[in-house]
Amino acid sequence: MQIDFHHAVTYVVARLGGLSAADATIVAHASQYVDDATHDGPIRFATGERYVRASSAHKTLEFFDNADTNDNRQVWLPFHFLPGNQVPPKVAASKAFMHRIMCKPGSDVAFEMMRDCVRDQGTPFALHRLGVALHTFVDTWAHQQFVGTICDLNRVKDLHVHPDAAYKDHHVYDDLTGPAQHIEQYLASHMPLGHAGALTLPDLPFLKWRFKRANGEVVERDNPTDFLTAARAAFNVVRRYVAKDVSLPDAPLLAADELAIDQLLRTNLKIEGEDRHRVWLTAIADGRFSFGAEQVGYVDHGPGSWKTAALGDDPENDLDWEYEFSDAFLTSNWKRFHDAVHHHRAYVIHELLPQFGLCAT
Repeated sequence: MQIDFHHAVTYVVARLGGLSAADATIVAHASQYVDDATHDGPIRFATGERYVRASSAHKTLEFFDNADTNDNRQVWLPFHFLPGNQVPPKVAASKAFMHRIMCKPGSDVAFEMMRDCVRDQGTPFALHRLGVALHTFVDTWAHQQFVGTICDLNRVKDLHVHPDAAYKDHHVYDDLTGPAQHIEQYLASHMPLGHAGALTLPDLPFLKWRFKRANGEVVERDNPTDFLTAARAAFNVVRRYVAKDVSLPDAPLLAADELAIDQLLRTNLKIEGEDRHRVWLTAIADGRFSFGAEQVGYVDHGPGSWKTAALGDDPENDLDWEYEFSDAFLTSNWKRFHDAVHHHRAYVIHELLPQFGLCAT
């Protein structure tokens, strides 16, 4: 998924689930910032203080980071390709583990992760952690059937975009089936990490498509149905969080809200996530949802960003930079986000996965 879902849809379901606008803003920002927090290492202050941030993603072109299997399991696996702990029939024991760490939609592992967020709300970064975990949670629908490390199961032999009525006469179909797409897919197939071989097809909300693994298995995908299912599930997670009750049964979205979400997922036919994001923000500002018209925005870096608010600056390369420390840094959204990232990674790798018999550090 991209910024349209991780930020805008997360904001919508957070508000519909009962969070205030202020709290939903934090949760949605943290959810999207998981994709934008691509730097790690220490932040140093002129008076001697120090804080070590954590990265929760790598940029697509960061070849050496993406090629590092150890790093994959610290970044892609806990934040973007949560293991589903499922093994198909007749898989040899020697090959079972890689199937078990394949991402699966709405798995038992994913729901237990969200139950832990509901139970543990006592930290200063609880809302930020909810946003980080929701990013991981909804990605289980988008990133299903792929593994968050370099693995032969990620080798894609063939991609096919179904000419669905929603977009078959739209230029987006030509863009996704043209020669440039085939070249990109050929190049990406040499790095079998996550859904690299499938390019951005898993992240496009309106798309129906399929792929064939190198081993011959054919996988059919219906993104709009999966994304709507993810939105419903996230809405109910937020309801439980607000109620502080992990046993609260599911409730449906209001019919008008679900229809608006579904229509925006299916008819917002733009390939770039930023373009789709603007459509969502306009819909929120226009009052298309039952919580009313609200102004929502997102700034990932520079003026107006969480980092600038926390540190007073956001230089391009800050590894040798010294900031001016203030007590406000300790309660800033930027620091609390990184605290949440540290916590989420440690929880998933060292607590959650071992509960299901998975050792994946």
